[in-house]
Amino acid sequence: MPPLQRLRTITATCLILIGLTLAATTFLTPDPALTETAHPTRHHQHPSGDEPLPQADTAQLLRAVACTDPKTQVDATELRQITCHTPTGRYTILTFATQDGTRAWLDEAQPYGGTYLTGDRWTIVADPHLLTTLHTRLGGHLEGHP
Repeated sequence: MPPLQRLRTITATCLILIGLTLAATTFLTPDPALTETAHPTRHHQHPSGDEPLPQADTAQLLRAVACTDPKTQVDATELRQITCHTPTGRYTILTFATQDGTRAWLDEAQPYGGTYLTGDRWTIVADPHLLTTLHTRLGGHLEGHP
């Protein structure tokens, strides 16, 4: 099999797995209201219902992290993932088709650790000190492990 065809096969397989994971988590994630009653001591830094999440498109997020050479890792209908190396550090920017997709991704990612800055249908993964600086510029909510 030629290398380009093998790369296409691997990429297609990865995109299918990401889609299946998002679909499965959407259907299998319990109702948050039931989760909070069943686990009252469990705390995530979820935004309250009256706090609107800030909106930003991919271009705004790339400008916020001062990314001049973005590398797209995933470009699917429900998820876009871009990595960027800047002089200050490495960022992974994820944008989602829906806020439910954002929440499902965060719920799956949090057991692995890390800190995330989230907004309306976007998440940025980076070192906590980088996210603190971004938080003042973009708004949003810091989630995960400090």
